[in-house]
Amino acid sequence: MATERQRGSFSSRDEDRLGDATEGPRGPGSRPRRPRPGGPRHVERVSVASARLQEEAVSTYHRLDMAITQRPLAVRRDLIRIFGEDRLVAVIRTGSPQIARQAARAMSEAGVRLVEITLTVPDAFEIIEELALDDSFGERGSIVGAGTVLSGAQAEQALSAGARFLVSAVLVPEMIEAARSRDAMSMPGTMTPTEMVKAAELGADFIKVFPVSTIGGPDFIANVRRALIHLPLVATGNIDLEEIPDYFRAGVVGFGIGGPLIRTDLLERGDLGSVIANAERYLNATRRPATN
Repeated sequence: MATERQRGSFSSRDEDRLGDATEGPRGPGSRPRRPRPGGPRHVERVSVASARLQEEAVSTYHRLDMAITQRPLAVRRDLIRIFGEDRLVAVIRTGSPQIARQAARAMSEAGVRLVEITLTVPDAFEIIEELALDDSFGERGSIVGAGTVLSGAQAEQALSAGARFLVSAVLVPEMIEAARSRDAMSMPGTMTPTEMVKAAELGADFIKVFPVSTIGGPDFIANVRRALIHLPLVATGNIDLEEIPDYFRAGVVGFGIGGPLIRTDLLERGDLGSVIANAERYLNATRRPATN
């Protein structure tokens, strides 16, 4: 009985039976032997601990998933309307996750509503998830999207993290399909008229022309629009503030702008005010004038 009480205080009855089979004979009054590392009892404990960790990970995932789904999601028609009003997507591309976070919040404070985190940013999916759950970011009307999406798998992962629009530098049919299946907005990248028409046939909401400044700028857009006037082209690349009127005259419906809009050099110096002021100037230049 004394031996049974010692074993019972150490583990459950099932583990007692396991111990009887693995610990060897004991003499009267002998102390219970410590289970050998790697023995059956050790394996059982590792399995239990591993199962608990897995349960905790699943629980955390479901809490995040519920938090995202409980928040009212911007649907595709809302995003199309917002882009039609602001005509601007802020493209965040940096090698520093911290600078990316600062840039996203600076764009939000400036009133930019569509904020793209490119998947080239380290920890991009994590940042997208953080912004999707950030109350202050959402209360200012900002919506996070994912850029440089190069596969259907990346598209699904970005949407699951909370991205509500998807952008790519190239034409990825699976990205367009994933966005439409989740009621999100898509903006694939193109460079030739053939790619532009194909993107429209696949159901893209807007057609990104990239890198627009390298392939002819406003003149290229104007030439394409003479033949393909129905395509909703979005100029993307290194577009300076003073070039915006020229692109509008050429026929673009909006812009995706990175470096000139988001001055990471100012962010690195901690000059948040200048970053916000610069973004406000761009937004004032692209935003559609209010009508009474």
